[in-house]
Amino acid sequence: MPCFSSEKQGYLYYRNNKIYSTPFKGRTEVYALTDVHQNANKYCHLVNEIIQRAYQQDNIILLDGGDMFKGIYPKESLLGVYKTAKKRCPNLEIVYNVGNNDPGFRSEDRQCFRDYLKILNQSGIKVISANLTDETTGKIPEGIKPYTIVNRDGDNILYVGFVIDKIKQSYQGMSSFNPISALEKLAPELKKQMKENNCKGIAMLVHDRENNTFKLKNKALELGLNPEFIIGGHIHRSYFDDKEHIYYPEAFGLSMLHFTLDINKTKHSIGNFERILPEYCNLGIYEQDIKEVELTEDFDKPIAKSVIELDYQYKPKDKMLFTELGTFYADAIKNITNSEIGLVPKSYIYKTLPKKQEGYITKRDILKTFLQPSSNIMIIDVTPEELRNIYQNHIMKKSKIYESSQNISVGISSDNIVKQIKINGKELFKNDGSPVEPNRKIKLAIDYFSVWESLEKDYNKKESQFSMYDAIVKQLGLVAETFSGAERYPVAVQYVEN
Repeated sequence: MPCFSSEKQGYLYYRNNKIYSTPFKGRTEVYALTDVHQNANKYCHLVNEIIQRAYQQDNIILLDGGDMFKGIYPKESLLGVYKTAKKRCPNLEIVYNVGNNDPGFRSEDRQCFRDYLKILNQSGIKVISANLTDETTGKIPEGIKPYTIVNRDGDNILYVGFVIDKIKQSYQGMSSFNPISALEKLAPELKKQMKENNCKGIAMLVHDRENNTFKLKNKALELGLNPEFIIGGHIHRSYFDDKEHIYYPEAFGLSMLHFTLDINKTKHSIGNFERILPEYCNLGIYEQDIKEVELTEDFDKPIAKSVIELDYQYKPKDKMLFTELGTFYADAIKNITNSEIGLVPKSYIYKTLPKKQEGYITKRDILKTFLQPSSNIMIIDVTPEELRNIYQNHIMKKSKIYESSQNISVGISSDNIVKQIKINGKELFKNDGSPVEPNRKIKLAIDYFSVWESLEKDYNKKESQFSMYDAIVKQLGLVAETFSGAERYPVAVQYVEN
C-alpha cells in the first residue's frame, strides 16, 4: 500500500532546480489544519497546495492540531505525506500537536503511532504535547516534546501543545493530565527558553473544546505568557475568535486556514485570513498514490440500492435531539448484535446520506458519511440506573452526545433531568423515579471508541465479531428491502416528561 513518501521520476526537487528564497521582513505565513481523521484525499490536496506555495517562498509554517488517525483511508496511507512535503521543501516548517485519537486504542494502533512519530522525527518535523504521559516512564512519550522553538529567519516563536484531559489510553501505556496543571508546571521553563532563545512570541496548539481553550489562555496570561494565537482542534467544526486570536480549522480536510503573523519592534499583528478548500487545489505529487489506494480499497463498490434520504439535520424546534441518520446507525449496531439498545456518538457522523436517483450507495459513500466504521462494536450490560446516567450525561453534554436506536424514548423534565426511559414502549422507572427492575441487565451495543473515551464507569465489556461497517451494510440492505422511497426513517424520541 502506498505510503505517500515515494519520490517519483520526473518531478523537480525544487521548482526549476533551485530554492526560491524570500525575505521574511517580520512576516510568517501560517497554515493550519486539524482532525484530518485519515481523509487522505482532501488532506493531500491541501498539503500539495502548501508545497506549491513553499516552492515560491520560504517563510511558511504548517501547524497541525492533531487527530490524523481514526477515519476513512487506511492508516498506512497517511504516514509519509508530511515526509514528502518536507523532503520537497526543506524550508517548510511543520509542527504537529498530538490529538487524543492519535495513539489509538489497540496495540496495532499504538505501533502505527510509534511508526508515525519515527517518520516525523526523522523528517525534521516537530511533534509536541505538554500533557501526554508514558505511564511506564512517567514522562512525555519518546518522540514527543512539550514545546518547540521555530526559527524563521530570526523571528523565533515558541510553540507549545496540549491535548484533552484524561484520555483513556492508559491500557496502552499512554494517558494525559490536566492541561492547566501542565502549563503551570511548564511556565518557568517556557519563560526561560523564550529569553535564552530571544523568542519574539509564543503560540499554542490546543486539542480540546473551546471553553477549555479559553481557560488555558487565561491561565497563560495569568502566568505572564501572552500567546500570539491559538490553533484549536477536537471539536470538528470551524471556530474563529479574532479578539482572542483563537482559531479552529474545519475537520476532515474540508478546508485549511491561512493567515499571516507580522512581528516588528512596535507591533505584533495577525491578518490576511484565507480559507483554502481542497476542491480548488491539485493532488499533484500525491495523485498516483491516492488512485492506487482507492483502487485497492474498492471505494466505488456498490453496497445497496439507495431508496431514501437519511437526514442528519437537527430539529431543535421539535425538541428532537435525535436524527434519522443517527437513529439508523444506532439501529444498525443494535440489530446486528441482537442487543436491546444501540448508541453511537453524533461526532462520528459527518453529514446527511442523500438519496441517489436510480443509484446505489457505495463504500465511498459510507466512508464519507461515518467516522471510523472499521472499528468493532462493543457490548456492555447496564442497569436501568446506569442507562439513565448515560442519557443524563448526554442531555447535559458532560460526555459524548449520543444517537439512539428507534425503540428508545427518553423523557426529560423542563430542567433537563432524565425522568423516564422507555424501551419498546415499556417504562424502566416508576413515578417516584426508582427502577421498575433495579437489577435488570440491558444489553447495549456501542461503538468501540466510546467505551474507552466517554463512559464514566469501567463496564464489563465484550467485543463483538461485527464491525460498525458490517452493521451499516446490513442495515442499508434492510432499508432497501423495506422502504419504498416515500417514507422518512423513524427516529428515537426525546420528549418532555410532566
